[in-house]
Amino acid sequence: MSTPTSGKANMSSTIKELTLNYDPVNEANTFSSGDVLQGRVFLEVAKEAKINYLYIKCKGDADVSWSEGSGDDEDSYHAHERYFKLKQVFIQDPSKPAKKEPNVIITTGETYGNVVRPGRHAFPFSFQLPSGNMPRSFKAYYGSVVYILEVRLGRSWKMDRTAKIEFNFVPRIDAGVNFMSPQSAAIDKKMKLFTSGSASMRATIDRTGYMQGDVIRVSTSVENSSSRQLKLKYKLEQIQGFYAQNSSKHSYKTIFKLVGDPVPTGSKQIVNTDLKIPPNLELTVANSSIIKLEYILKVYLDVPYASDPEIKFPVTILPVGQLFGPQQSSPSFQHNDPYPPPQAAFGPSPPPQVAFGPSPPGAAFGPAPVLYPSLYPSPVYPQPANPEAPPSYTDVYPNQNPTVPGFQRPPSAPSCNPPPYSAMGYPGPSAPQQNPAPSAPEFCPNPSNPPYSQAGGPPGYWPNSANPTNQSEPYPTKPPEEKHA
Repeated sequence: MSTPTSGKANMSSTIKELTLNYDPVNEANTFSSGDVLQGRVFLEVAKEAKINYLYIKCKGDADVSWSEGSGDDEDSYHAHERYFKLKQVFIQDPSKPAKKEPNVIITTGETYGNVVRPGRHAFPFSFQLPSGNMPRSFKAYYGSVVYILEVRLGRSWKMDRTAKIEFNFVPRIDAGVNFMSPQSAAIDKKMKLFTSGSASMRATIDRTGYMQGDVIRVSTSVENSSSRQLKLKYKLEQIQGFYAQNSSKHSYKTIFKLVGDPVPTGSKQIVNTDLKIPPNLELTVANSSIIKLEYILKVYLDVPYASDPEIKFPVTILPVGQLFGPQQSSPSFQHNDPYPPPQAAFGPSPPPQVAFGPSPPGAAFGPAPVLYPSLYPSPVYPQPANPEAPPSYTDVYPNQNPTVPGFQRPPSAPSCNPPPYSAMGYPGPSAPQQNPAPSAPEFCPNPSNPPYSQAGGPPGYWPNSANPTNQSEPYPTKPPEEKHA
């Protein structure tokens, strides 16, 4: 399911519409550090209205929440982590100045007078996402990582109106991590009780990081000196971890489990096999102190009536296009097989299992093969020719805990000026003036031949055939309880 690129708020007698949308930058509709996120806020009023403020925020947050026990013995755990918060103001009543918010980057843009005439108006916005290592978008039962755009409108003696929309964030690969390095380990086991003798195993996998739909190449040497035949087994396991208040919550899921042919007693074998990673497997979640999603590949011997000796390899799952193409392995890895041809130990891989808990839309939102978010911009999704260097979120949040001595308010990051904007075939807003402030840009009602529209498309919206706006986005059955502005 694709992620909608627009959101809307409830209507009132005066405020007929408050919606927003954004422009995708690639076919997968994902964003990464340094990308420029552009879009529009649409405001329609039935009669002249005085607006105290109208602004949009772009922010990234992680939250976890769970409870343990029941009744008087129930304990609740919560944690929050913020990665950035950007803000652009469209309307601000001079007599009611906005409150200063700590750790918020204010971006420059067109500002308008606080009296809005009847009609439909468009307010363009532009944010450059900060650089830095931030976790990908993620949703699970006990926690989530959410990147969101939120517009808020305020009037005197009226409840604020808001509209929200989420966007998918996928971090860029860390150039300092070598995901192509092979991994090797060995283990020995001396049998007891119902089995005598010993067994030894040495296993090697070709890499540390793999893409969705890729193949894990495994070479295993087994020496069975025990009194029983042994079976070589493989299991890929997903581990979700949530951390709050010196406590943790974990969920486990087996992605696949394969069983090889028996290794007879008194024999030594070298077994090579390819393990297929499901193409829709959830990506690894890293760079967060309160949420982790990790994978462990276990290679082990099934020993009857005894504990199984096993070797564990950590595996990182990356979006398609961040490493070598699918089916390719590290050039330095070779199967350890002195007996050609390789032994075919396994049948076809089973289909991927259904992920536990509600999965967020785009859980497998890797770009199409050879397409990496924003590294090779498509002419269909243009980016500014010379974007300014993005602010680092470590500069925005040099100290996540403001109670620590020495915490100081960080300086403002460089501003990101939005590119020239034309209101979809209509005259754009006038240049900003000091006195008086320009009125909000107005859409002409019922244009006769709007040059921007497509057949069947709603008026006043940029066409976006790749991302329909009428699809609802599922949420976890138990979202985190804490809310943060």
